[in-house]
Amino acid sequence: MKPKCQAQVRSAAAEIGREGITDAELNAIDGRMRAKMRELAGTDEHWQTYSADQRLSLAAKAAIADISDAAARKVQNAELQVLKTVATEDRVTAATADKDGVRSRGLVEDIDKTSHYIQGVKMESVGGLMNLVDAVKSGKGASLGRRVAMFLFDSDNPHMTRAVAEEIFSNADGSSGNKVAQKGAEAYLKVIEDMRQRFNAGGGDVGRLEYGYIPQPHDAAKVRGKDTPAARAAWVESILPRLRRERYLNEDGSRMNDAQVREVMGAAWETLSTDGLNKVEPGAFKGGAARANRGSESRQIHFKDADSYLAYMQEFGTGSMYDAITGHIGRLARDIGLVERYGPNPNAQMKLQLNLAGRADGRDVGHLPRSFGMRPQTYWDLVNGTASSPQSARIAQVGTDARNIQVFGKLGAAVISSITDLGTYITTTGYNRLSYWDSLANIGRTATSKDARDFLTAHGVISEAMVGDLNRWTGDNIRQTWSGRLANSTMKLSLMNAWTDSLRRAFSMTMMQGLARMSRTEWGKLTEWDRALMERRGLTADDWGVMQQAEVTHFSGLDHLTPEGIRATGHERANEIVAKVLGLIQDESEFAVLNPDLPTKGLASGGATQRGTVRGELARSVMQFKSFPIAMVSRHWRRMLDAPTVKDGSAPVLANRAVYAGAMMLTTTALGAIALQAKQIIGGKDPIDMTGKHAGKFWGKAVAQGGGLSIVGDMLLNDPNDSPGDFAASTAKTFIGPAVGSALDLGLKVGVGNVWKAVDGKPTHAAADAVNWGRANTPYLGLWYAKAAVDHMGMHALQENLSPGYLGKMKQRAKKEFGQDYWWAPGTGAPGRAPNLGAAVGQ
Repeated sequence: MKPKCQAQVRSAAAEIGREGITDAELNAIDGRMRAKMRELAGTDEHWQTYSADQRLSLAAKAAIADISDAAARKVQNAELQVLKTVATEDRVTAATADKDGVRSRGLVEDIDKTSHYIQGVKMESVGGLMNLVDAVKSGKGASLGRRVAMFLFDSDNPHMTRAVAEEIFSNADGSSGNKVAQKGAEAYLKVIEDMRQRFNAGGGDVGRLEYGYIPQPHDAAKVRGKDTPAARAAWVESILPRLRRERYLNEDGSRMNDAQVREVMGAAWETLSTDGLNKVEPGAFKGGAARANRGSESRQIHFKDADSYLAYMQEFGTGSMYDAITGHIGRLARDIGLVERYGPNPNAQMKLQLNLAGRADGRDVGHLPRSFGMRPQTYWDLVNGTASSPQSARIAQVGTDARNIQVFGKLGAAVISSITDLGTYITTTGYNRLSYWDSLANIGRTATSKDARDFLTAHGVISEAMVGDLNRWTGDNIRQTWSGRLANSTMKLSLMNAWTDSLRRAFSMTMMQGLARMSRTEWGKLTEWDRALMERRGLTADDWGVMQQAEVTHFSGLDHLTPEGIRATGHERANEIVAKVLGLIQDESEFAVLNPDLPTKGLASGGATQRGTVRGELARSVMQFKSFPIAMVSRHWRRMLDAPTVKDGSAPVLANRAVYAGAMMLTTTALGAIALQAKQIIGGKDPIDMTGKHAGKFWGKAVAQGGGLSIVGDMLLNDPNDSPGDFAASTAKTFIGPAVGSALDLGLKVGVGNVWKAVDGKPTHAAADAVNWGRANTPYLGLWYAKAAVDHMGMHALQENLSPGYLGKMKQRAKKEFGQDYWWAPGTGAPGRAPNLGAAVGQ
């Protein structure tokens, strides 16, 4: 700002009582005016014809209007924040009454319900992307090799990806000539626009670009390069010809020259390459004091067309365009859920609620009572995204890759263990008083009918595989990196994804059918049990009144309560009720087919330690594969102890603690026994005798297999007298996690252990140990239907060659542990006989 202008501003400020305006304030005013002139230059086609004084005057008027709008919005948001505070107070007070008067635990309950609410928003939004999914998954124009890669690794079809991106950039005007791509772009643009408007209705201020925006997931390591001035210059020169230059204007309306744009992009490089203050890619919702302010800042990187965007993402991005879109929607859903539940400034709301909880419970805020071992702040960090936002992308990637290697190396046969899901599925069906027959029939529908799967997806019942969130095994989005694609591919080829998605969708369909039947009954005439279940999910009598107005959706001969039906009522709170209902359906489906809940995620992340820190990644690696048994306790055993008490006799028999525990133990143990025997047969052994001298040990393993006790099951049931060293090592690895355990195996067992054997003059097995280690960390070799073929086609021979006597020890171990024989003997090319199924009962 020129000295003359500075003097005029100070004089004007003095006239209205503002003495001593600072240089920083002057710079802020100057920056606002320059930014406003550049903005107007892009929207007023006559801008360059105006004199400098005219442009300054117009910019000043526009800036004053902006300040006035911002002030009005600030007042409106303050009023909205007060209303949300009252609503939050009502919810927390009601929850506290159900938690023995401990307000901290009532607050945790409300945070947990908010996580379900956010999930409901996300699921409905992703459900609106059906046409986009059809487009990006289309094999049109793809070679055979590309189609194989699309199936195995969810790779993009470049032909369709380009067409979709072109349509998005052109606002789906059909310019690509590809109707499928046009419909996909229309679906995406509609979902994003609906979410933008919904966020703004919650107090936000997110503008709309004149072209279709696609998220930009930059890879900090690729952007950073060698982290030198030359690397910075190379990135700037690479992006320069790809930019939409008409978006980069001077105050007078002229386009910035190359040197000016290079300066702007150099600043962007500093942000993107360092995981610094602005961690969110330009164009996404960036941080601020209030959640509702996110997205109000100007976007900095504007690509000129689809080809430029895709070329940049290929060179400097991470994941596919579809990954970027679903990730973006997940972040928007979180923002929407938080402002709708807690107001435009959720963090301020939570600070208030934590202080109120401390006052009510007589504790300091930092020492509030724990719920499932964790304080309220831990739950809040999980829900608001603090724990999942990496501090360092590089450290987070190392940790994620290490965990993904364990997934693709060790879970090729996990689907066999997952037979036990049927036990939790049946128990959850009964607890919710749903039809057993319908729940079983729906498994067949969702497994065999594409129409049924599409129906559910369109109504917000989304498979985990569709968005890459295989939380059951990793807690990460596992699809966006090389290791993630291998892990996802292993889960797909092992049929784990198909099994989990079919069961979870089937239960969700059953739940939608049950809600449709219940919605014909007035709130006051519902059974006490049904009302209690609805109230525990945050659904009120008013919500139920709207649900009753919804027209049910008829599909496959049955009625379903759907988001579409609720929205068709036109009620002003339809968004909120849909999110609650979908959150309810999603969460109950994760009781039926076990998935980590919020308490489990807290423990599995070391108390919500932040991703991208050494502590955070180590905690997640130590807790890997422990989420499943923790969730069994957190979900089912807590539900058993916390069932509502009703007086009208409407509670199902499973409301009785002894019956619930018995049903869980009986079904999961029986199914655990089946899974255990199936593993024996797949491994080439006869079944274990369930009635003889090894029966106690067998049934103990069946309980561990089916009851989610795998953290300690193997440790407790291994006989330390068999091999004391291996027992200690196995126990240690149980506690430190598979990733760290695998690294120790390589360094200590394969390396140091064999060195000491050589020093002592004992036979070493370094080569055989290395082969075994490599096999345990290689994708596809552990697939349950391929493992035997791999073994007998050469792996057994290689192990015997590297370690003579290895196969004989295998047979001795099977005989000693359970008295088993092999129906397909190790080292033989073909089975010697069929499995002796009678061995299971001592024959």
